[in-house]
Amino acid sequence: MRAFLERELRQVDHVVAEASALLPEAEQAVLDRQIPRAARPLANRWIGLPALTTLKAFDESTGPCRCAAPLAADRDFFPPVMPAVTEAEVAWRLHRATAHPYLAAQLATATFTGASTTQLATAHVRDLSGDATTITLHDQGLRGGCMAHPVLEWARALLRAAALLWKTGSTTSGPLFADPLGSEGLPSLMAFAEECRLRPPQPPRPKLRRGRRAAALGPVDPVKTVWPVCTAHCRLTWVWDEPDRMQGCPYPPPHTRKTIERRKKGWLPPDYGLRELRHLR
Repeated sequence: MRAFLERELRQVDHVVAEASALLPEAEQAVLDRQIPRAARPLANRWIGLPALTTLKAFDESTGPCRCAAPLAADRDFFPPVMPAVTEAEVAWRLHRATAHPYLAAQLATATFTGASTTQLATAHVRDLSGDATTITLHDQGLRGGCMAHPVLEWARALLRAAALLWKTGSTTSGPLFADPLGSEGLPSLMAFAEECRLRPPQPPRPKLRRGRRAAALGPVDPVKTVWPVCTAHCRLTWVWDEPDRMQGCPYPPPHTRKTIERRKKGWLPPDYGLRELRHLR
């Protein structure tokens, strides 16, 4: 076959070229699939996020607010910080969990703000800065007032997508974490978090007795996630009279400068958050 091609080519003018110089390069997506993926130490594992301990709320959402809120740090509020490995895994899951950006954006915001569902419901499209670096959540003083939170870099794309979804319709502004298309059959925020295997830190499991060891080796029913109602971030004294609804879940870490410094120095007990310790704030 080669001799035949060479004989035919002698009859015409031609130039021999390298195939790599003429053929298009491989697409970047193909190259990405060929690159070994980084290890995910927390893949397929349940992740307990202290920021989700305060997600479930007992109060109703407030009316719309158009204030220019200060930063959360200026309000002396510092939400729980995720370790780097945990943050990378949370970002990986939320970017792949759903085709509905407002749902992923809402859960992402809860993970880096420690906000309740009541606070998340106050966010409108206008409360997201133009470059998506801050998101303002409103509050009528129950949890320290309205405040703007810095948006983690990996969450900005989700928040932008949620805002752009509103701009595709006739109404260009509305609740940021609501679906302007009116989709049906979507999970609630807490159910979506469980689908992503994200939840608050859970109560300690009871130790099994020796006589039950054999039974424990068999099939185990999935443990239902406990979603506590935590008032640790509330600053109005009347809230302290509310019944305790933590259901054995640990309290979130300190969130003010004073309490954070005390924890660093070992002055705060591990059970900080209990009602009888409110004076330590």
